[in-house]
Amino acid sequence: MSTLTAGVSRANITPPVGAITNGGKPAIGIAGELFAKAMVLDDGRTKAALVTVDIILLGKDVVSEARERIEQMTGIPVSHVMFAASHTHSTPLSFTREALCASGGHPPDQSYIDQLVAKMAGAVAEAETRLVEVKVGVGAGHAPFNIARWVRTPDGPTGARWAPNPDTPTDETLSVLRLDRLDGTPLVAVVNFAAHASVASWGEYFSPDYPGFLQETLEKVFDGAMTAMFVNGASGDLKIKWLRKKDDGSLGFAYGGVQAARRWGKVIAGAALSVLEQIQTVERDCRISISSKQVDFPMLPLPSADQIAKRLTGKRKAGEDTRWEERVLPSLRDGTAPTAIGGEVQLLRLDNDIALLAVPGEMFTEIGLRMRRELDCENLFIVGYANGTVGYLPSASSCREDGMNPRYDWHEFHWYPACLSEGVEPALMSAAKELLGAG
Repeated sequence: MSTLTAGVSRANITPPVGAITNGGKPAIGIAGELFAKAMVLDDGRTKAALVTVDIILLGKDVVSEARERIEQMTGIPVSHVMFAASHTHSTPLSFTREALCASGGHPPDQSYIDQLVAKMAGAVAEAETRLVEVKVGVGAGHAPFNIARWVRTPDGPTGARWAPNPDTPTDETLSVLRLDRLDGTPLVAVVNFAAHASVASWGEYFSPDYPGFLQETLEKVFDGAMTAMFVNGASGDLKIKWLRKKDDGSLGFAYGGVQAARRWGKVIAGAALSVLEQIQTVERDCRISISSKQVDFPMLPLPSADQIAKRLTGKRKAGEDTRWEERVLPSLRDGTAPTAIGGEVQLLRLDNDIALLAVPGEMFTEIGLRMRRELDCENLFIVGYANGTVGYLPSASSCREDGMNPRYDWHEFHWYPACLSEGVEPALMSAAKELLGAG
């Protein structure tokens, strides 16, 4: 029997105080260090790497550059590396090298992105030098700490309103992949849970939000001898279940600072620890397989050039930001505007019973729940915000709740002419089934 080997490493990716946060303001402090963590797996035939990073989003270009550097440094093929952002909102502008996004006020920091690429690659290279034989175990528990963040109002002006929705099912699964050294001491635990990492909201402090504090808590329990990693799930429409009663008696979302994020990290760490400590690891001949598929995610019907031209004129008269209109209007006029956006769906598998399925964006929970029902894998880890984001990946039922309009105009953030459509769900399901069927 060939025993699986694994190695782990990390790199501190915290920017300096004063760097611009995702909220568009200079950071006035660091409330928690940000890390890139790497796990390299080797079954004697195939090597693969998982990189988790305390960043809101990673762009396709950043992932591509990091993969190329990893292959140069380690020989691990570019197709064998999976990246997963935690989606913490309290990070620098770092997800793309492309032009300034229409909804932002600051360009990404080029020097920070260069360092991020180098540090992610370096973490993988260092992890590869630390390979040891490991025992493998996996488990799952119930973590009722998330809630849907839209209430459907089909008769309203936009089809949905921002509010806690206890009537929408959520994925409350918390899964843990545990790898132990042969002496039984834990080497690494990969925790999978679905909820936006936005407890601290768009604060002026750099912070890993609850995922970072979750990992920090688990590592302290084991006196730093174990590395904890976090992969966010199908959380595009999920928030942490932290609510407050508003003046009108209805429930709304509570928002807090770093201490609130730390508390929620500890709460979820408790659930993760309960799962982790019940896992029995064993030596096994784990065969690694990794595959991916490029998927075209279709858009809603594009606006006409006349519609955008009229909107552009009105916004100019009002003195409003017109960068999105100015960018998309030429492509609408000459017929080159895209009608679909390409993204990568990737599968990292340990034998037939453990699989990490990576999707390139903010997948809605309805799709995640459907994947758990329909995909043939006993221990499925759904990895969102992976390998370069394409934006929100809506479920078919949630996409156009008032007939034509999406829930909000996030497509402008990515320079898209329209939001993605109800065709996203079948495209994701088809790709996932194909990849699992080929394993």
